[in-house]
Amino acid sequence: MSKILIVGNVLKDVYLKLDERQNEFEQDEHGINWLELGFNGEAHSFFRRTSVYGGAAVSLAVLSKLGIDAGILNSKSEIKSGEIIWANDPSGYRYILSHKGGITYFVPSERKPTDWSMPSGRPEWILVDRSTVVSARLVDELKNFMKFSPSTKLAVHAEKHATPDGQRLAEMADVLFVEDEPPVHTDEKIVDKIELDKPNTQLVCRISPRKLYLSDAEESWSLDRTDMMTHLTVYSTIVATILGVIAVGGTPADALLWAKLNAENATLESVLSAEKLQELAKEELTKRADLKLITRSLMTSGKGILAADESEKSLMRRFEKFDIAYTRQRAQEFYRMIFATPNIREYLNGVILSEETAQIKLPNGRNILESLTDRGIIPGIKVDLGLQAMARSDETHTLGEEGLAGRLRTYYDKGFRFAKWRAAFTIGKEKPGFFAVEQNADELANFARECQLIGIVPVVEVDILRDGAHPIEKSAEVTARVLDRVFEKLAQRHVVLAGCILKIGMVINGEKSEIVATPEDIGVATAAILRHAAPKYLAGIWLLSGGQDPKTATKNLTAIMQNSPFPWPMTFAFSRALEEPVLATWKGKQENIKAAQAALMRYLAADADALHYAEVQPRGNMGAQRIGVWVQ
Repeated sequence: MSKILIVGNVLKDVYLKLDERQNEFEQDEHGINWLELGFNGEAHSFFRRTSVYGGAAVSLAVLSKLGIDAGILNSKSEIKSGEIIWANDPSGYRYILSHKGGITYFVPSERKPTDWSMPSGRPEWILVDRSTVVSARLVDELKNFMKFSPSTKLAVHAEKHATPDGQRLAEMADVLFVEDEPPVHTDEKIVDKIELDKPNTQLVCRISPRKLYLSDAEESWSLDRTDMMTHLTVYSTIVATILGVIAVGGTPADALLWAKLNAENATLESVLSAEKLQELAKEELTKRADLKLITRSLMTSGKGILAADESEKSLMRRFEKFDIAYTRQRAQEFYRMIFATPNIREYLNGVILSEETAQIKLPNGRNILESLTDRGIIPGIKVDLGLQAMARSDETHTLGEEGLAGRLRTYYDKGFRFAKWRAAFTIGKEKPGFFAVEQNADELANFARECQLIGIVPVVEVDILRDGAHPIEKSAEVTARVLDRVFEKLAQRHVVLAGCILKIGMVINGEKSEIVATPEDIGVATAAILRHAAPKYLAGIWLLSGGQDPKTATKNLTAIMQNSPFPWPMTFAFSRALEEPVLATWKGKQENIKAAQAALMRYLAADADALHYAEVQPRGNMGAQRIGVWVQ
């Protein structure tokens, strides 16, 4: 049993959510609504009213639910049947009024400096809560007590803008909680301008509105509910949970996971018990352990991936190429035809869908997502929101990081088990540039980490575009350079490569190059660059067709696989190379559906046949002299 003494002010927060009447509000010169001084609560209709003890009392409730012996300095309280019983009400109240999405605080009295008095006994931990009003006297008395009780450890929840006294207090902490993002170099032990007394032993936990960081551990969290209306209450829940887990010997990873679960599931009236948190954590870890099982299923030998996540504009261009008039209804007919094809399970492990395509109903009444799952084909989802020009550059980065964790959680609940994020790189004079590679690699790594935290397999797509007149050697050099940085970033973000898949284009010359690489050249170059850049414990690699026509894509896939065996499983993830034969046969006509489905099966079979070369030993070292040039 760990004794934790909490230092902080105990205010009672009264949460009031008002109706939409504004007759009791007055507006200041900035257009902000304020209650008139003569406000009478009885004149308003409150459709939500609840209260909770704030600050230190929230920490006490959390620690008590975790089964930890805890108490608040200078406060008369006791635990009965798991509930906190106060001998006297706190001396002050804080009213928190919510109106039209805004929150206003009314504190009837000034905050008073927190008093220190010698506790009875020597606690194992002292937690200085964020509600503490830090004074020079408090810091000095705490410092003296820590000398008197050297076995007592100190945890400090620092205010975001610390005073000089607050900085002195932070320097003393064994565990310091700060509300900000981590520095660029995560091994730095500097928090704002605070130089820590214990730089080698002090744990720094960083809390942001979407992330929790502690040592090498990290968690994403989100709060979309209205029953915890201020970040102060939530942050107190997080801090107390983390300290509680650490105090009983838990790891930083355990502490962050429990804090995430407590923050996302607690309410103003109740936080979660240790038993409930343990149950939820077990479910979460089981979900994450499934990543390797999913990747093994996605990389089953002899089968590939259909990428049916093209944008509406891309599909329109494909329709136009074959003189098919595009309408949304006809697009839906096209996808129904593909996914109603009998026996596609024979050649497909998975399908990448857009959210809209996944919901299209098939003749049997099931949508495409459900139908794929029924047939044992793993459904995946494109989660990025497309490309955007970078600031002061004509190169691009990928949109979609905002709200990503929440979207991924929704996709998991719907049944998607892998997700794809595409970064595109243009080859040209001084392209791709340093900043384009850095930003895109960062975004890919962030995406992959978010996926794995939720239990979804990340598919990291690095698309080296064929636009331009560059030779195959330039394509090889750029592919190697970009992949080197992407895998460095994945390692920095602690992405588990055994649960991560790379989607990459074949190493090939630019479309306008005067020298057209042969399939043999493409096979040797692609195999060499991937062996150079991709770690051997990567779950697998998907080759995209990159705009090649169907027959050329199959020939080049065959040439690459002739350079096997590889240290990781490899397969195809084609879009245009599989869909164009269907469009060419279908022509938008009902009577051509069966023939179009047969065309799809022929090309799937041909691409699957190419994969069988993975069991063939390499055929000599043709082109080996050029490999060293390509990867330097």
